[in-house]
Amino acid sequence: MSFFIMMFILLVIAGLIGWLNYLLLERRFAVYRKPVVRYTYLVITASAVVVMMYTRGRNLSPMNPDDEVYYWLLYMALAWLVGQFVLILLQLFCYVTEWLLGLRKARPATPQSNQSVMTRRSFLTGMATVLPIISVGTGAKGIYEAQAEMVVQQYRLTFPNLPDHLQGFKIGQISDTHLGPYFSLDRLNTALQLVKEQKPDVLAITGDFADDLRLLKPALERLDQLQPSIPLGIYFCIGNHEYIRDAERFRAEIAKSKAVLLENDNRLIVAGSQPLYLLGVDYPGSDVARSALDISVNRRLQCFAAANQNTPTNAFKILLAHHPDFLIDGFAAQIPLTLAGHTHGGQLIIGGKSLFNTHVYMRGLYQENGVYGYVSSGAGHWFPLRLGCPPEISMFTLTS
Repeated sequence: MSFFIMMFILLVIAGLIGWLNYLLLERRFAVYRKPVVRYTYLVITASAVVVMMYTRGRNLSPMNPDDEVYYWLLYMALAWLVGQFVLILLQLFCYVTEWLLGLRKARPATPQSNQSVMTRRSFLTGMATVLPIISVGTGAKGIYEAQAEMVVQQYRLTFPNLPDHLQGFKIGQISDTHLGPYFSLDRLNTALQLVKEQKPDVLAITGDFADDLRLLKPALERLDQLQPSIPLGIYFCIGNHEYIRDAERFRAEIAKSKAVLLENDNRLIVAGSQPLYLLGVDYPGSDVARSALDISVNRRLQCFAAANQNTPTNAFKILLAHHPDFLIDGFAAQIPLTLAGHTHGGQLIIGGKSLFNTHVYMRGLYQENGVYGYVSSGAGHWFPLRLGCPPEISMFTLTS
Protein backbone atom coordinates (compact mmCIF):
# COMPACT_ATOMS: atom_id res chain seq x y z
CA MET A 1 0.00 0.00 0.00
CA SER A 2 1.43 3.36 -1.00
CA PHE A 3 1.84 6.20 1.47
CA PHE A 4 -0.72 8.36 -0.32
CA ILE A 5 -3.38 5.63 -0.31
CA MET A 6 -2.74 5.11 3.40
CA MET A 7 -3.10 8.86 4.02
CA PHE A 8 -6.34 8.94 2.02
CA ILE A 9 -7.78 6.07 4.06
CA LEU A 10 -6.78 7.75 7.33
CA LEU A 11 -8.39 11.02 6.27
CA VAL A 12 -11.61 9.25 5.29
CA ILE A 13 -11.61 7.51 8.66
CA ALA A 14 -11.03 10.87 10.38
CA GLY A 15 -14.02 12.31 8.53
CA LEU A 16 -16.24 9.39 9.55
CA ILE A 17 -15.10 9.70 13.16
CA GLY A 18 -15.94 13.41 13.06
CA TRP A 19 -19.44 12.53 11.84
CA LEU A 20 -19.82 9.91 14.59
CA ASN A 21 -18.64 12.43 17.18
CA TYR A 22 -21.34 14.82 16.08
CA LEU A 23 -24.06 12.14 16.37
CA LEU A 24 -22.94 11.36 19.93
CA LEU A 25 -22.81 15.04 20.88
CA GLU A 26 -26.23 15.57 19.32
CA ARG A 27 -27.74 12.86 21.51
CA ARG A 28 -26.26 14.37 24.65
CA PHE A 29 -26.66 18.14 24.11
CA ALA A 30 -29.59 20.04 22.69
CA VAL A 31 -27.35 22.78 21.28
CA TYR A 32 -25.91 20.31 18.75
CA ARG A 33 -29.40 19.64 17.38
CA LYS A 34 -29.61 23.15 15.98
CA PRO A 35 -29.13 23.13 12.19
CA VAL A 36 -26.54 25.91 12.26
CA VAL A 37 -24.41 23.98 14.77
CA ARG A 38 -24.86 20.72 12.89
CA TYR A 39 -23.80 22.14 9.54
CA THR A 40 -20.95 24.17 11.05
CA TYR A 41 -19.49 21.10 12.75
CA LEU A 42 -19.75 18.89 9.69
CA VAL A 43 -18.48 21.58 7.30
CA ILE A 44 -15.41 22.19 9.51
CA THR A 45 -14.69 18.46 9.58
CA ALA A 46 -15.09 18.07 5.82
CA SER A 47 -13.01 21.19 5.19
CA ALA A 48 -10.24 19.86 7.42
CA VAL A 49 -10.09 16.65 5.37
CA VAL A 50 -9.97 18.63 2.10
CA VAL A 51 -7.23 20.94 3.42
CA MET A 52 -5.12 17.96 4.52
CA MET A 53 -5.47 16.31 1.12
CA TYR A 54 -4.72 19.52 -0.76
CA THR A 55 -1.68 20.54 1.27
CA ARG A 56 -0.18 17.05 1.03
CA GLY A 57 -0.44 17.30 -2.74
CA ARG A 58 0.86 20.87 -2.85
CA ASN A 59 4.31 19.84 -1.57
CA LEU A 60 4.72 22.69 0.91
CA SER A 61 8.18 24.17 1.33
CA PRO A 62 9.54 26.42 4.10
CA MET A 63 11.59 28.09 1.34
CA ASN A 64 8.41 29.45 -0.26
CA PRO A 65 6.92 32.43 1.63
CA ASP A 66 3.69 32.01 -0.34
CA ASP A 67 3.11 28.70 1.44
CA GLU A 68 2.79 30.33 4.89
CA VAL A 69 -1.00 30.63 4.69
CA TYR A 70 -1.24 26.96 3.72
CA TYR A 71 0.83 25.99 6.76
CA TRP A 72 -1.65 27.77 9.02
CA LEU A 73 -4.56 26.05 7.28
CA LEU A 74 -2.79 22.71 7.56
CA TYR A 75 -2.06 23.08 11.26
CA MET A 76 -5.64 24.13 12.04
CA ALA A 77 -7.01 21.22 10.01
CA LEU A 78 -4.62 18.80 11.69
CA ALA A 79 -5.54 20.06 15.17
CA TRP A 80 -9.23 19.57 14.37
CA LEU A 81 -8.83 16.06 12.91
CA VAL A 82 -6.53 14.85 15.67
CA GLY A 83 -9.07 16.32 18.06
CA GLN A 84 -11.74 14.09 16.49
CA PHE A 85 -9.72 10.98 17.30
CA VAL A 86 -9.21 12.20 20.88
CA LEU A 87 -12.88 13.19 21.20
CA ILE A 88 -14.24 9.79 20.19
CA LEU A 89 -12.08 8.16 22.87
CA LEU A 90 -13.20 10.65 25.51
CA GLN A 91 -16.85 10.25 24.57
CA LEU A 92 -16.58 6.48 24.76
CA PHE A 93 -14.94 6.88 28.16
CA CYS A 94 -17.88 8.99 29.37
CA TYR A 95 -20.44 6.51 28.08
CA VAL A 96 -18.62 3.55 29.67
CA THR A 97 -18.29 5.46 32.96
CA GLU A 98 -22.00 6.27 32.97
CA TRP A 99 -22.81 2.64 32.25
CA LEU A 100 -20.56 1.40 35.06
CA LEU A 101 -22.13 3.88 37.49
CA GLY A 102 -25.60 2.85 36.39
CA LEU A 103 -26.45 6.36 35.19
CA ARG A 104 -27.78 5.15 31.86
CA LYS A 105 -30.32 2.81 33.45
CA ALA A 106 -33.84 4.02 34.07
CA ARG A 107 -34.72 2.54 37.46
CA PRO A 108 -36.78 3.55 40.46
CA ALA A 109 -34.79 5.35 43.13
CA THR A 110 -35.31 6.90 46.50
CA PRO A 111 -35.11 10.70 46.64
CA GLN A 112 -31.67 10.47 48.31
CA SER A 113 -30.21 7.97 45.85
CA ASN A 114 -31.82 9.80 42.94
CA GLN A 115 -30.13 13.01 44.09
CA SER A 116 -26.79 11.16 44.18
CA VAL A 117 -27.35 9.81 40.66
CA MET A 118 -28.28 13.25 39.39
CA THR A 119 -25.17 14.73 40.99
CA ARG A 120 -22.94 12.18 39.23
CA ARG A 121 -24.82 12.61 35.96
CA SER A 122 -24.55 16.39 36.21
CA PHE A 123 -20.83 16.12 36.83
CA LEU A 124 -20.27 13.83 33.82
CA THR A 125 -22.51 15.96 31.63
CA GLY A 126 -20.63 19.08 32.65
CA MET A 127 -17.34 17.37 31.92
CA ALA A 128 -18.62 16.23 28.53
CA THR A 129 -19.48 19.78 27.48
CA VAL A 130 -15.78 20.70 27.38
CA LEU A 131 -14.63 17.54 25.60
CA PRO A 132 -14.51 19.17 22.12
CA ILE A 133 -12.33 21.97 23.50
CA ILE A 134 -10.03 19.50 25.26
CA SER A 135 -9.79 17.39 22.10
CA VAL A 136 -8.87 20.21 19.74
CA GLY A 137 -6.51 21.57 22.39
CA THR A 138 -4.75 18.19 22.47
CA GLY A 139 -4.25 18.36 18.71
CA ALA A 140 -2.91 21.91 18.98
CA LYS A 141 -0.56 20.86 21.77
CA GLY A 142 0.79 18.02 19.63
CA ILE A 143 1.54 20.45 16.80
CA TYR A 144 3.23 22.87 19.21
CA GLU A 145 5.41 20.11 20.69
CA ALA A 146 6.49 19.08 17.21
CA GLN A 147 7.16 22.51 15.76
CA ALA A 148 8.26 24.69 18.70
CA GLU A 149 9.95 22.56 21.32
CA MET A 150 13.47 21.11 21.25
CA VAL A 151 15.14 19.43 24.21
CA VAL A 152 18.73 18.44 24.94
CA GLN A 153 19.03 14.96 26.42
CA GLN A 154 22.14 14.58 28.57
CA TYR A 155 23.65 11.21 29.50
CA ARG A 156 26.79 10.27 31.43
CA LEU A 157 27.82 6.76 30.44
CA THR A 158 30.00 4.83 32.85
CA PHE A 159 32.68 2.39 31.67
CA PRO A 160 34.84 0.91 34.48
CA ASN A 161 37.99 0.51 32.36
CA LEU A 162 37.75 3.70 30.32
CA PRO A 163 41.28 4.97 29.56
CA ASP A 164 42.34 8.40 30.78
CA HIS A 165 42.50 9.91 27.29
CA LEU A 166 38.78 9.19 26.78
CA GLN A 167 37.63 10.58 30.14
CA GLY A 168 35.02 13.26 29.51
CA PHE A 169 34.84 12.55 25.78
CA LYS A 170 31.50 13.87 24.51
CA ILE A 171 29.58 12.80 21.44
CA GLY A 172 26.48 14.60 20.19
CA GLN A 173 23.69 13.03 18.15
CA ILE A 174 21.14 14.52 15.79
CA SER A 175 18.74 12.17 14.05
CA ASP A 176 15.74 12.27 11.72
CA THR A 177 15.64 15.98 10.94
CA HIS A 178 13.64 15.28 7.77
CA LEU A 179 14.48 18.69 6.36
CA GLY A 180 11.46 19.66 4.34
CA PRO A 181 7.90 20.92 4.87
CA TYR A 182 8.01 20.66 8.68
CA PHE A 183 11.70 21.18 9.43
CA SER A 184 13.16 24.34 7.95
CA LEU A 185 16.72 25.62 7.74
CA ASP A 186 15.88 27.99 10.62
CA ARG A 187 14.84 24.98 12.66
CA LEU A 188 18.13 23.31 11.77
CA ASN A 189 19.93 26.44 12.96
CA THR A 190 18.19 26.05 16.33
CA ALA A 191 19.36 22.45 16.64
CA LEU A 192 22.92 23.29 15.60
CA GLN A 193 23.09 26.19 18.06
CA LEU A 194 22.10 23.80 20.85
CA VAL A 195 24.84 21.43 19.69
CA LYS A 196 27.38 24.25 19.64
CA GLU A 197 26.49 25.25 23.20
CA GLN A 198 27.10 21.68 24.41
CA LYS A 199 30.62 21.58 22.87
CA PRO A 200 30.79 17.90 21.85
CA ASP A 201 34.04 16.44 20.59
CA VAL A 202 32.27 14.76 17.69
CA LEU A 203 28.79 15.00 16.17
CA ALA A 204 26.87 12.03 14.74
CA ILE A 205 23.91 12.48 12.40
CA THR A 206 22.10 9.16 12.22
CA GLY A 207 20.08 9.29 9.02
CA ASP A 208 16.92 10.74 7.46
CA PHE A 209 18.58 14.13 7.14
CA ALA A 210 16.62 15.70 4.26
CA ASP A 211 13.32 14.98 2.53
CA ASP A 212 13.32 18.15 0.42
CA LEU A 213 16.59 17.88 -1.47
CA ARG A 214 16.49 21.60 -2.28
CA LEU A 215 17.45 22.09 1.38
CA LEU A 216 20.30 19.57 1.37
CA LYS A 217 23.09 21.79 0.05
CA PRO A 218 22.35 24.85 2.26
CA ALA A 219 21.96 22.52 5.24
CA LEU A 220 25.38 21.00 4.65
CA GLU A 221 26.80 24.51 4.34
CA ARG A 222 25.49 25.22 7.84
CA LEU A 223 27.17 22.06 9.08
CA ASP A 224 30.42 23.19 7.46
CA GLN A 225 30.11 26.46 9.38
CA LEU A 226 29.64 24.47 12.59
CA GLN A 227 32.61 22.21 11.86
CA PRO A 228 35.27 24.40 13.59
CA SER A 229 33.27 24.06 16.84
CA ILE A 230 33.35 20.24 16.63
CA PRO A 231 37.05 19.36 17.08
CA LEU A 232 36.90 15.78 15.81
CA GLY A 233 34.37 16.20 13.04
CA ILE A 234 30.81 15.54 11.91
CA TYR A 235 29.84 12.06 10.74
CA PHE A 236 26.78 10.74 8.95
CA CYS A 237 25.22 7.36 8.46
CA ILE A 238 22.48 6.77 5.92
CA GLY A 239 18.75 6.29 6.58
CA ASN A 240 15.80 4.90 4.66
CA HIS A 241 14.60 8.37 3.60
CA GLU A 242 17.91 8.94 1.84
CA TYR A 243 16.96 5.98 -0.35
CA ILE A 244 13.37 7.19 -0.72
CA ARG A 245 14.55 10.59 -1.99
CA ASP A 246 17.84 10.08 -3.81
CA ALA A 247 20.69 8.26 -2.08
CA GLU A 248 23.21 8.97 -4.84
CA ARG A 249 22.57 12.71 -4.69
CA PHE A 250 22.90 12.56 -0.90
CA ARG A 251 26.26 10.79 -1.17
CA ALA A 252 27.49 13.27 -3.77
CA GLU A 253 26.58 16.32 -1.67
CA ILE A 254 28.15 14.85 1.46
CA ALA A 255 31.35 14.22 -0.50
CA LYS A 256 31.54 17.95 -1.31
CA SER A 257 31.17 18.95 2.35
CA LYS A 258 33.46 18.72 5.35
CA ALA A 259 31.25 16.04 6.90
CA VAL A 260 32.08 12.34 6.52
CA LEU A 261 29.65 9.60 5.51
CA LEU A 262 30.38 6.25 7.17
CA GLU A 263 28.70 3.62 5.04
CA ASN A 264 29.69 0.14 6.24
CA ASP A 265 33.01 1.71 7.18
CA ASN A 266 34.91 2.96 10.21
CA ARG A 267 37.17 5.82 11.11
CA LEU A 268 39.87 6.31 13.77
CA ILE A 269 38.84 9.31 15.87
CA VAL A 270 41.20 9.26 18.86
CA ALA A 271 44.52 7.40 18.83
CA GLY A 272 46.09 5.86 21.91
CA SER A 273 46.59 2.62 23.76
CA GLN A 274 42.84 2.10 23.44
CA PRO A 275 41.87 4.02 20.29
CA LEU A 276 38.36 5.30 19.68
CA TYR A 277 36.72 4.29 16.41
CA LEU A 278 33.44 5.40 14.86
CA LEU A 279 31.62 2.71 12.90
CA GLY A 280 28.83 3.59 10.48
CA VAL A 281 26.37 1.27 8.73
CA ASP A 282 24.11 1.53 5.69
CA TYR A 283 20.34 1.24 6.01
CA PRO A 284 19.64 -2.52 5.73
CA GLY A 285 16.62 -2.30 3.43
CA SER A 286 15.15 -5.49 2.05
CA ASP A 287 16.55 -6.98 -1.16
CA VAL A 288 13.28 -6.22 -2.92
CA ALA A 289 13.22 -2.47 -2.16
CA ARG A 290 15.98 -0.67 -0.28
CA SER A 291 13.62 2.23 0.42
CA ALA A 292 10.95 0.10 2.08
CA LEU A 293 10.32 0.00 5.80
CA ASP A 294 11.01 -3.75 5.75
CA ILE A 295 14.61 -4.62 6.44
CA SER A 296 16.79 -7.62 5.68
CA VAL A 297 18.39 -9.32 8.67
CA ASN A 298 21.11 -10.76 6.43
CA ARG A 299 21.87 -7.33 5.01
CA ARG A 300 21.95 -5.88 8.52
CA LEU A 301 24.51 -8.49 9.62
CA GLN A 302 26.59 -7.85 6.49
CA CYS A 303 26.55 -4.09 7.10
CA PHE A 304 27.67 -4.52 10.69
CA ALA A 305 30.43 -6.97 9.80
CA ALA A 306 31.78 -4.62 7.12
CA ALA A 307 31.73 -1.61 9.45
CA ASN A 308 33.54 -3.54 12.19
CA GLN A 309 36.14 -5.01 9.86
CA ASN A 310 39.83 -4.24 10.49
CA THR A 311 39.22 -2.42 13.78
CA PRO A 312 41.62 -3.24 16.63
CA THR A 313 40.22 -5.74 19.10
CA ASN A 314 40.94 -3.37 22.01
CA ALA A 315 39.37 -0.31 20.35
CA PHE A 316 36.62 1.67 22.05
CA LYS A 317 33.88 1.64 19.41
CA ILE A 318 30.83 3.78 18.81
CA LEU A 319 28.40 2.47 16.21
CA LEU A 320 26.26 4.88 14.17
CA ALA A 321 23.12 3.39 12.64
CA HIS A 322 19.73 4.56 11.51
CA HIS A 323 17.67 1.47 12.20
CA PRO A 324 17.40 0.53 15.91
CA ASP A 325 17.79 -3.20 15.24
CA PHE A 326 21.52 -2.51 15.04
CA LEU A 327 21.39 -2.29 18.83
CA ILE A 328 21.03 -6.07 18.71
CA ASP A 329 24.39 -6.32 16.95
CA GLY A 330 25.99 -3.70 19.17
CA PHE A 331 25.00 -5.53 22.33
CA ALA A 332 26.04 -8.94 20.93
CA ALA A 333 29.48 -7.62 19.89
CA GLN A 334 29.98 -5.63 23.12
CA ILE A 335 30.15 -2.31 21.25
CA PRO A 336 30.34 0.26 24.10
CA LEU A 337 27.79 2.62 22.52
CA THR A 338 25.37 2.24 19.60
CA LEU A 339 23.41 5.28 18.41
CA ALA A 340 20.28 4.91 16.27
CA GLY A 341 17.10 6.73 15.30
CA HIS A 342 14.30 5.95 12.80
CA THR A 343 11.45 5.47 15.31
CA HIS A 344 10.93 9.15 16.25
CA GLY A 345 10.49 7.70 19.73
CA GLY A 346 7.02 6.61 18.73
CA GLN A 347 6.09 10.29 18.26
CA LEU A 348 2.78 9.86 20.14
CA ILE A 349 3.30 8.90 23.78
CA ILE A 350 0.29 8.39 26.06
CA GLY A 351 0.88 7.41 29.68
CA GLY A 352 4.54 6.81 28.98
CA LYS A 353 3.77 4.30 26.22
CA SER A 354 4.06 4.78 22.48
CA LEU A 355 0.94 4.26 20.38
CA PHE A 356 3.25 2.81 17.70
CA ASN A 357 5.48 0.44 19.63
CA THR A 358 6.77 -1.34 16.55
CA HIS A 359 10.43 -2.04 17.42
CA VAL A 360 12.29 -3.98 20.08
CA TYR A 361 14.27 -0.83 20.91
CA MET A 362 11.94 2.11 20.55
CA ARG A 363 13.11 5.13 22.49
CA GLY A 364 15.80 6.27 24.89
CA LEU A 365 18.78 4.63 26.59
CA TYR A 366 19.23 0.87 26.89
CA GLN A 367 21.96 -1.05 28.70
CA GLU A 368 22.82 -4.71 28.30
CA ASN A 369 25.91 -6.58 29.46
CA GLY A 370 27.68 -3.38 30.49
CA VAL A 371 27.32 -1.59 27.15
CA TYR A 372 24.81 0.97 25.91
CA GLY A 373 22.46 1.62 23.05
CA TYR A 374 20.39 4.73 22.40
CA VAL A 375 17.40 5.33 20.12
CA SER A 376 16.85 9.02 19.47
CA SER A 377 13.35 10.49 19.35
CA GLY A 378 14.63 12.61 16.48
CA ALA A 379 14.96 16.33 15.96
CA GLY A 380 12.33 16.45 13.22
CA HIS A 381 9.56 14.48 11.54
CA TRP A 382 7.73 14.09 8.24
CA PHE A 383 4.36 14.53 10.00
CA PRO A 384 4.05 17.62 12.25
CA LEU A 385 2.53 16.10 15.38
CA ARG A 386 4.10 14.88 18.61
CA LEU A 387 2.63 14.14 22.02
CA GLY A 388 4.78 13.43 25.07
CA CYS A 389 7.80 13.00 22.81
CA PRO A 390 9.39 16.38 21.98
CA PRO A 391 12.10 16.73 19.32
CA GLU A 392 15.57 16.27 20.74
CA ILE A 393 19.29 16.33 20.31
CA SER A 394 21.34 14.04 22.53
CA MET A 395 24.69 14.33 24.28
CA PHE A 396 26.73 11.45 25.73
CA THR A 397 29.71 11.95 28.02
CA LEU A 398 32.07 9.04 28.67
CA THR A 399 33.28 8.53 32.21
CA SER A 400 34.58 5.78 34.49
